[in-house]
Amino acid sequence: MAPSTPKHAILHGLNDAQRRAVTSDAATLAILAGPGSGKTHTLTARVAWLIDHVGYQPENIIVATFTVKAAREMKDRIGKALGNGREKKLILGTFHSIARRYLTTYGHHIGLSPKFGIADESDSRTSIERICKRLQLAVDPRAARMWISKKKAQGTEAAAKPTKGPAKPPSPQEAEFGTCYQEYQSHLEKSNLLDYDDLLVRCVELLRQFPRCVSNIQSVLVDEYQDTNGIQYELMKLLAQQHWRITTVGDPDQSIYGWRSAEIKNLRRMFQEFGRTERVSLEENYRSSQSILHLSMLVIKQDETRFDKTLKPVHDKGSRPVLRRLKSAAAEADWIVSEIRRVLMMSGSMMTHNDVSILLRSASLSRHIESSLGKAGIAYRMVGGHKFYDRAEIKTLIDYLRVIAQPENNVALARILNVPRRGFGEGTIKGLLQEAETSSLSVWAVLSKHCRGDRRSKTKITNVMEQKLSGGLLRPLEDIRKHIQGASGPDENPLGLVQIIEQLLVKLDFQKYLETAHADDHEQKWANVQEFIGLAAEFERDMDNSEEDFLPEIEGLQQTKEVEVLPRFLANVSLAADAQAGDEGQESKPHVTISTIHKAKGLEWPIVFVPAVYKSVFPHTRSEDDAEERRLLYVAMTRAQALLYLSCPLFNSNGNGERTELSPFVEPVKGSFLNKGPCFDRPVMQGIAKIIQRKLPPEETIFKGLPAMFSPEDNLFPVDPEEAKPVEGARAKRMRLQGPGYDGGEEVQWHSDYATTMEGLPSFSGASHGFVSVGAHQEAITAANRTATVAQKAEKPQPSANKRPADQRSIMGFVRTNSGSARTPSGPPAYSRPNNTVPRQIFGTEPLPAPAQPAIDPVLAGHKLGAGKMMTRPSVAKEEKTVKRKQYTCFSSSPPRPAAANDDTGRNNPAAKPPEPIRPAVGLHATTTTLPKGLGGGFRRPAGLGMEGIKPIERLRRPFKPLTINRPA
Repeated sequence: MAPSTPKHAILHGLNDAQRRAVTSDAATLAILAGPGSGKTHTLTARVAWLIDHVGYQPENIIVATFTVKAAREMKDRIGKALGNGREKKLILGTFHSIARRYLTTYGHHIGLSPKFGIADESDSRTSIERICKRLQLAVDPRAARMWISKKKAQGTEAAAKPTKGPAKPPSPQEAEFGTCYQEYQSHLEKSNLLDYDDLLVRCVELLRQFPRCVSNIQSVLVDEYQDTNGIQYELMKLLAQQHWRITTVGDPDQSIYGWRSAEIKNLRRMFQEFGRTERVSLEENYRSSQSILHLSMLVIKQDETRFDKTLKPVHDKGSRPVLRRLKSAAAEADWIVSEIRRVLMMSGSMMTHNDVSILLRSASLSRHIESSLGKAGIAYRMVGGHKFYDRAEIKTLIDYLRVIAQPENNVALARILNVPRRGFGEGTIKGLLQEAETSSLSVWAVLSKHCRGDRRSKTKITNVMEQKLSGGLLRPLEDIRKHIQGASGPDENPLGLVQIIEQLLVKLDFQKYLETAHADDHEQKWANVQEFIGLAAEFERDMDNSEEDFLPEIEGLQQTKEVEVLPRFLANVSLAADAQAGDEGQESKPHVTISTIHKAKGLEWPIVFVPAVYKSVFPHTRSEDDAEERRLLYVAMTRAQALLYLSCPLFNSNGNGERTELSPFVEPVKGSFLNKGPCFDRPVMQGIAKIIQRKLPPEETIFKGLPAMFSPEDNLFPVDPEEAKPVEGARAKRMRLQGPGYDGGEEVQWHSDYATTMEGLPSFSGASHGFVSVGAHQEAITAANRTATVAQKAEKPQPSANKRPADQRSIMGFVRTNSGSARTPSGPPAYSRPNNTVPRQIFGTEPLPAPAQPAIDPVLAGHKLGAGKMMTRPSVAKEEKTVKRKQYTCFSSSPPRPAAANDDTGRNNPAAKPPEPIRPAVGLHATTTTLPKGLGGGFRRPAGLGMEGIKPIERLRRPFKPLTINRPA
C-alpha cells in the first residue's frame, strides 16, 4: 500500500473555507468558487484527502473536467500531491473521454462495436449537408445540426417528461429537423460512428441498463459544474449511483455556455434532488485588485436572480479600471496599442507583451485591432485559430489513418479519394456516396467489389481511375492493415503507430505530392508532417507506460480490452480538440493575446482590454439571454489581475456609421471608472508589481529606457471624442515648473486663443509632452537666479536695456543647450527639462540624467540653427511682401502688438471684416504669458531674433487673438 500524504501537507496553504471544503464529510458537496478563488487547488486537495485520509482507492474515483487542458493540469497537480504515480489510476478526464472509456470497455453489452469511431464536427457537418441536399429538405444544415445537438444534450429525462396539456403537432420546420435527425443517426450507425453527443447519450444508456459497470465507484468529482448540460447531469448521477458521493465545483456567475446547452439550473436541481448537500463558498480572490473586483461585482449584482455570494480581495486597492470613449473602432484600436506601449514602457522590464490580453465578445471584432498591432510591429496570437490537426496535410493523413482503422467510414474515405489526384471529381464522389447509402454498403465495399469484379458500380469509373484506385489506394491500405494485425507473416510483429504513418507516407509518396500540389509552402507542410510523427511517437511512448485507459475489472462483468494503438490514437485526436499542439507555445517572442471571452475562461493576465462595450455586442444581437451576456462581461473583467480597460467607440465597427449606445451592463456604473488611463507614477507601479508578484526596476532604469517624445500620460486621444475640435475662446492650462534651483512658487498660468494639433485635445498637457516655450524657460531662469542676484543688484548697476544679461540666452542658445550641442553657461543651474523627459514628480525629486537624443521635434528639423548665425524667416512670394513679417510664428513668441488705429489694414476698425486665421504648424503656437508676481511682464518678441535684449513691458492681462493676415484678393 502506498504511503499516505501527511494531513498538514495536504492542507498547507489553504484558507478556512478551502479547508472546510477539502475535509467535508458530506456525501454531496457543492463548492461555490468565484474567479481567482483557488478552486483547482481546492479540488486537487479534495482528491488527495479522499485517497490518503478517507481511504478511497484511486481507481474508484472519477474526476470529470470541462476541457482536456484542465484534465492534464489536474492530473499533474494531483500527481504532485499524491506521489508514487497513483494519479494514473484515477478515472480522470472530460465527460466525453470518460464516456468513451466505458463504451469501449462495456459497450458490447448494448450492441455497440468496440471498434466504433468518433465523428468530429467536420464529419457531422458534412453528413448533415449531404442529407439535406439528398432529401431536398428546406432547412439550413447548420441550424439542423444545432437542433440535433441540443436535442441530445437535453438528456433522456427531459425528453421523457410529460408536457402540460395536449401535445402540439410539430411545425413543418421541426418535422424536417426530425427527418434529418433520423437519417443522420442511420448514417452514423452504418458507418459505426458516434458523434460527441452520442458518446454521452450511449453511456447513459449503458449505465442505466448495466449499473454494475460503476459498482466500484466511491466518489465522483465534477469541475466547472456550472457548464454541465442535461445529459451530463444525468451521467454524473449514474456514475455515482452506487454510493451517491458527489463533489461539484463551480461558479454560477461564470455560466456562459448556454449556446452549448449548458444549464445553470443544474445547481438548483442538485440542491432539490440532494437536499442534504453541503455548500461551501470560496470568497477570497487571489487574482485581481480590489478595484477590479469591486467593479466586476457591481456589474454582476445587477442580476437579482443570481446566487448571492461575494468576493473578498486579497490584494490592495490598485488602480481603478478604465472606461474609455473613442471616436471610432479604428481609433479604439490605435488607443489600445498606444496604451499597451505606455504601460509596458513605464514598467521597464517588469512586464512584456505576454502579459497583455485583448478579450472580444466576437472574433469578428478583431479586424481593426489586428491591423493596429501589425502597423505598430507588435507580435500577437489569436487563441482558437487554425489548429494543428485542422491543417490540410495533417487532416489528410488522419483521414487515411481513419480509413485504415475503419474502412466503413464513408466521410473520411470520400475526402481522400482524390488526394493525391486519381481522376475522381466531385460528381463521381457524390454518386458513390449515394450508391453506398441506397445499397446499404460502405463506399469502401462498393469500390472493393468493383475492382475485384464481384459487383459493377453504378457510378461511372473509367479504367484509368480504376487502376489508380486499386494500385494507389485500396491495395496499399489493405497491406498496412494486414501488417497492423500481424497477418502478413508468422514471425512478423504488428506495426507500431509511427511505423504505420511512415509506411503510409512511403506508399503515397506524400512528400512528392506536397511538392506538386503546394509548391510555394511544401517545406513548411512537410515540417508539419514530421511534427505529426513526433506527436504520434510521444503518444505511443506514453501509452506503453500507462494503463489509464483501462477501467478496473469488476467480478462477473465481461470487459473488452482495447489493445490496438491506432484506434486509441485517433480517439485521442478527436477528443483533444481544445488542447492541440502547434499554434500555441512555439513562438518564444513575447506576443499580445487576442481571444474571445469564451476561450479565455479560466485564464488570467496582468493587463486586460475589453473593447466594443456597447449595446448589440454586450448583449449580443443574436443572444436570447441577457443574464448570460452579463455573466460573459463579468468573466472578461475578472480575467484581469492589475489593470482593466473597457472601451467603447462612438460608432460601431460594421462601417454603416451607426452610433453606439453604451452597454446597459456598464451604463449604471460608468461613474466608477476612470475616463482615461491612470498615471503610472512610482506608487501605482509598485502596487502593480505587488499584485503580480514581480520586482519593479529602479526608476533610473525606467527613465533611461524611455524614447524621445514619449508621453507618460494617456493624452494622445481626447477623453470626450465629441469635443475633439478647435478650441473656441480662451482655454486656461496650468503647469507647475520644477527643476534644480526653482523654489516651486506660484503656478504659471497659460492663456491661448487657439490650440495646436496636440493642444486641441482636452487631455493635452504641456508638461507631459516635454514641450517648453521660451516664456516658460525665461521665467524658470529668472526664478532660479532670483535669490542669487539680490545681493549683486544692491552693489552693481543694472544692465542697460541694450545689453543682454549673461543668464538671458538667445533662443539659439536655448535650443542648442537642450539638444546637447552647446555648453550651459556658468552660474546657477537654469531650468532645462529635456524634450523627451517626463514630469519629474513621476520619478521623485532627485534629478535624473537626460538621454543623449536631440530634443528638437522632427517637425522643426528644417529650421536649422548654425553656430554664430541668426535665425532668418522663410522667404515669401513677391506679391505677399506687405504681409511677410506677419506670416511666420516661431516657438512661443508673443503675438505682435495691434496696429495703430490709422493702420491701412483696418484691423482696429470695427467695421473691417475679420481676417481669416492661418493656423501655425504642429508644435508651434502663439501664447501670452502671465508670470508670477515680481518676475516681470510678457515679451514683445522671442529672444535671439536680432533684438537688443528683451525689454520688459507692462503685464498683459488679456489674451491675444490668433496671429492672422489679410490674404490678397
